[in-house]
Amino acid sequence: MSEMVVSLGPPGASPAALEAPADLASTSGVVFDVQRHSLHDGPGVRTSVFLKGCPLRCQWCANPESQVRNPEPMLRAAHCIDCGLVSDSSGATPSCPLCWPAWQQDRASQATHAAIAARVDVCPTGALTWVGVRRTAGDVVAEVLRDRVFYGAGGGLTLTGGEPTMQPDYCEALLRLAKDAGMATAMETCGHTSWAVFERLAPWLDVFLFDVKHVDPDRHRRFTGLDNALILDNLRRLSAAGASVRVRVPLIPGFNTSGGDIAALASFVRSLPGPVQGVDLLPYHSMGRAKYEALGREYPWRDHKRLADATVQQLASLVADHGLPLTIGG
Repeated sequence: MSEMVVSLGPPGASPAALEAPADLASTSGVVFDVQRHSLHDGPGVRTSVFLKGCPLRCQWCANPESQVRNPEPMLRAAHCIDCGLVSDSSGATPSCPLCWPAWQQDRASQATHAAIAARVDVCPTGALTWVGVRRTAGDVVAEVLRDRVFYGAGGGLTLTGGEPTMQPDYCEALLRLAKDAGMATAMETCGHTSWAVFERLAPWLDVFLFDVKHVDPDRHRRFTGLDNALILDNLRRLSAAGASVRVRVPLIPGFNTSGGDIAALASFVRSLPGPVQGVDLLPYHSMGRAKYEALGREYPWRDHKRLADATVQQLASLVADHGLPLTIGG
């Protein structure tokens, strides 16, 4: 079967469904964070826009608030001051941490939704909040452009998440508006999307930051919920099409940090039909652990510790032995 070639020249040949600039600016999507002055999400200084929704359920996920597409409630109990500003139906004013377990059991009900919304509206500390806000592409790009003075020659906009391609119309609108403004663009992706989406977005992207977690399909499915056939096929096709790709490998203890795991992954990257910009090894961290509690979820990876620096260096040497350009930390 012949490959579909991705156009990487000047934008204009994209099979875009959205045509008029007004349509682009008014296209809306769900964003859960905009992070300024990012140094590890693409070349130079970046402004990273985090979109909600992800098809994978990686057990070590550092952004569990990104997985569900719609806004969802989050409680940072340590910030609660038991303000007593909202009473329940009995006239009592229980603190939000006391209500949280019951809300989690019945979070889909309208009554629970109303109770949470009422408390979010008056919470004086931001302890209780909704994660995820629907915003237009024009509004987000206007915010990103405020950082333009810091970008220099290499920086710009990075779309991340979650998995940005779960909101393809929104991604295209953000990227096209950024390009119209003369910004460099990047997108971090887990790779699990249809080829048509990558083909649609490629003309507006300077670089793909492509996550590869494992080359074994069964192990990938066991720990992320889905196998990796579509992911690896999309990476091959992007490489064959001449796309600019950096492969990003999260080093997860208990999942992919044996010498055999990393050697097999490096061998796969080396076998791609076109060169990659480089391989970024991203050592595991547990900084997202508190988010699970705030979302009322268990953290599946709680028994795993950070990798020792010496272990990371050993794994890095296996990648370097395959002749691949290498960065530790992105």
